[in-house]
Amino acid sequence: MTAPRAALIVQRAHHHAGASGYHQLARHLVEQGKAVESLPRFPRRGSWRLAEPIARRSGSRWYGPEACLAECWAVAVTAWRHPLLHFLQGENSYRYAAAIPGNPRRRLVATFHLPPALFPEYVRDRRHLERLDALVFVSQNQLALLEGMRRRPPAFVVPHGIDTGFYRPADSPPDGRRCLMVGQWLRDFATLEIVIARVRQRRPDCSFVLVLPADRASAWQGRPGVVVRSGLDDAALLRCYQEAALLLMPLSDCTANNALLEAMACGVPPVVTDVGGVRDYADSACAALIPPRDAEGMARAVLDLLEDSGRRRAMGTAARAAAETFAWPRVVERMLAVYEALR
Repeated sequence: MTAPRAALIVQRAHHHAGASGYHQLARHLVEQGKAVESLPRFPRRGSWRLAEPIARRSGSRWYGPEACLAECWAVAVTAWRHPLLHFLQGENSYRYAAAIPGNPRRRLVATFHLPPALFPEYVRDRRHLERLDALVFVSQNQLALLEGMRRRPPAFVVPHGIDTGFYRPADSPPDGRRCLMVGQWLRDFATLEIVIARVRQRRPDCSFVLVLPADRASAWQGRPGVVVRSGLDDAALLRCYQEAALLLMPLSDCTANNALLEAMACGVPPVVTDVGGVRDYADSACAALIPPRDAEGMARAVLDLLEDSGRRRAMGTAARAAAETFAWPRVVERMLAVYEALR
């Protein structure tokens, strides 16, 4: 398959580990010679002042002056050489491109990551989505975003990927008493608190490692059996996964989830809320899927796995096998098929 050489508009999330995040797709596409990154070339001080009022009128909560400048540069300059423009974080970086004059041969693609229930909170007006040539979603539940559109561009579900070379199982079995929770976006902390209390009532020897941003850490410091980690480098985060018996992931909603894929790639079975796009990535063979806000059921699932090392190993093996289907090279091939469809 020969895919057109795309230009990628990328925004990197600073809270993601170096081997994590959707910008890894850009790295793989560029390394394969299938894409380039489009970067604005404007003086920061003066140009930001010009872009700020435009960004404020966008109606998109995460769309700022930097995104506005990157979008204008991509359309006005990059699209003449690379007519296929792909906005990898559509909620953050795509707003005005379809309305800006430029190369009439250009094609606009954007990937979206928010769950449908949250989308209106962060993107108040969806009409600019109708002017895309294709929408890419990372989970099936996001197809609901097409409802109510007057014009529906082609929509593709291309999963998030994972670096299965970096995230890998430990060489020796992990401590069978350590549970891990990673991240803060759309985490159900109320359920997490109850689960930890219930599990430690039965198994006071168990510990819970919570990898949290610094501004979330203080609420959990000093609790019995809880260890809080913040600001980890890639190697330290990998050790947290490899040393865990299971991943505890109570969620309020989701599409793709980095921590879920990272744990699975490390052969760590997840106990995760069955919500949003979770089943696009995990099934009952590799994860304990728990109904939303069911703290008692989640605690029982944690205790059952802690007490059954054979089942834990089997689920960990299945989790690793599932993660390998989302290895970045496989995801790249699926994205190239999207590009090919737009020729």
